[in-house]
Amino acid sequence: MSADAVGVSGMGAGASELGRIEGALRASWGADTCSPDDLRRAGWSPANPAWGQCDVTALVVHDLLGGELMCGEVYGEHGGRQGFHWWNRLPDGSEIDLTRDRFRAGQVVMEGVSVPRPMRHSLRRAEEYALLRGRVWQRLGIPAGSATAGPSAGAGGGVAAGAGSRGPGSWAGPAARGAMASCRERRGAA
Repeated sequence: MSADAVGVSGMGAGASELGRIEGALRASWGADTCSPDDLRRAGWSPANPAWGQCDVTALVVHDLLGGELMCGEVYGEHGGRQGFHWWNRLPDGSEIDLTRDRFRAGQVVMEGVSVPRPMRHSLRRAEEYALLRGRVWQRLGIPAGSATAGPSAGAGGGVAAGAGSRGPGSWAGPAARGAMASCRERRGAA
């Protein structure tokens, strides 16, 4: 789903800001931010840039806009489970999935469940997340080292003030084994 198709109200980011965020993410994806599992399965190519980017992308969107992280199982066209897909539910309840177009071989994403943001001790893709986040922050004009984007971030400003701020026990970290287990448990998968 493109950001242009998502209505966002009352949170400081409209369709144009979502479009800016989507553009920064798409320009920042690469083989070096792709999931190692997906790299082994099918490689990464500019022809399908969203391939293997869902978890780290969902975390960066969460950093910028807050809301909830969503996770659903992915099944292939012949019914075998292929893994998990991540996207965002924004504070207004709308869902945004900036990597949905990666599915081009008949895969089906099951209904998602809200999963907790991974904690510092359960890192999985820290390097890829940090690399993607750094590139996106640079493209959006957010100062390096900023924990969150506020109204004065970047030339365009307008990213939800305070969105993505975390309490002392949490971390703006990568997709984690703990969160993936939570996704499996909530879906009843082994």
